[in-house]
Amino acid sequence: MLAACWLSACKEEIMKPKFDDSTPPEHVTKVTETPIPGGAKLTYVLPSSNNLLYVLAEVATKQGVVRQFKASYYTNSLQIEGLGDTDAYEVKLYSVNKSEVRSTPVSVTIHPLEPPFTDVFKSFTMIADFGGVNLKFNNPSGSELEIGFCGPDSITKNTVLLDTYFSAAKEGNHTFRGLPAIKARFGVFIRDKWGNTSDTLFQQLIPLFEKMLDKSKFREIKFPGDGPVYTTEWNIAYPFIWDGKYSSTFNSPYDGNGNNWLNLSTNGTTDGTPIHITIDLGQTAHISRFRLNNYYRFINKAMRKYELWGSNNPAADGSWDSWTKILYYEQVKPSGLQGEQYNDADAEVWLRGDMANFPDGLPAFRYIRIKCLENWMGNGNMSFSEITFWGDTQ
Repeated sequence: MLAACWLSACKEEIMKPKFDDSTPPEHVTKVTETPIPGGAKLTYVLPSSNNLLYVLAEVATKQGVVRQFKASYYTNSLQIEGLGDTDAYEVKLYSVNKSEVRSTPVSVTIHPLEPPFTDVFKSFTMIADFGGVNLKFNNPSGSELEIGFCGPDSITKNTVLLDTYFSAAKEGNHTFRGLPAIKARFGVFIRDKWGNTSDTLFQQLIPLFEKMLDKSKFREIKFPGDGPVYTTEWNIAYPFIWDGKYSSTFNSPYDGNGNNWLNLSTNGTTDGTPIHITIDLGQTAHISRFRLNNYYRFINKAMRKYELWGSNNPAADGSWDSWTKILYYEQVKPSGLQGEQYNDADAEVWLRGDMANFPDGLPAFRYIRIKCLENWMGNGNMSFSEITFWGDTQ
């Protein structure tokens, strides 16, 4: 009983306002506006009230939503963001005391500059890609964006939303995949974190034909000079890089809970000598593109710089005379942060995997050699979880 009374007393005390002042504070004065993209920075003179807690701004969007922005009494400026155009907007400013009592409003008209998402939309370029449509764009402010991709429904042929892609990359490059090689009208649009939506850019395109190569045909093959692969660890072996398993979360990719422990890892010299491995695809194919899903996150033996080579008749002595270099790839950590420090852009890139199209005009190949020039530790060892190829088999 005493405990119940004590809890009740505590709740009553918590619910009491710290201050009880029903007198409205004086309003701010001498308000000036500095337009910014999608909003404005307002600077003002604070009232001399001892009970002032913060300044509140309210602005109604074109959709009828009233947005609020606050700034404490420690500063004399407030920033309004997220407006979707360059029209003039009325803003009402209030001083608010510690009892949440507002002053009379001060009305100010602001003149936002063009919001970031419209600049991004203007930079959109769409082209046909293997199995889909590629979109490139510039996002210099690094704004968080949702990009919608539209196309014909496979049954009704009506234009519907087929996919969405989230990105804060400053240089966007994304392909919407899984499309047949049939001419169709495709569209893309942007929605920012405030809910503002752009127009839709439409274009008639024919996605390039490709299919994923059958991984059940992939085989381990070793030539003299191929890098040694760990054989003492249960989770390291050639077949793991084509078993379809790789991590789908960034924060805990090795926890075994729906993520991936299985990988290939070499243990060659650490003097900087490039190390390579060979894969028999079990089929001869004009390869259009690849994806490599990593085991480590921009550290350790994750490949930072590497090459892919192709052959149809590899020399038995392991020499390079019978091989053709088909691609150089460099993994870039968007944030540039050192070691195991990451941001959302790093996670986005890592989860997507290393991806690239192969140059046009290459012959068909059956054998692929992966050559690690430099990992994130600075030597030639490699470790990765999965490799996938797309193309057209013969």
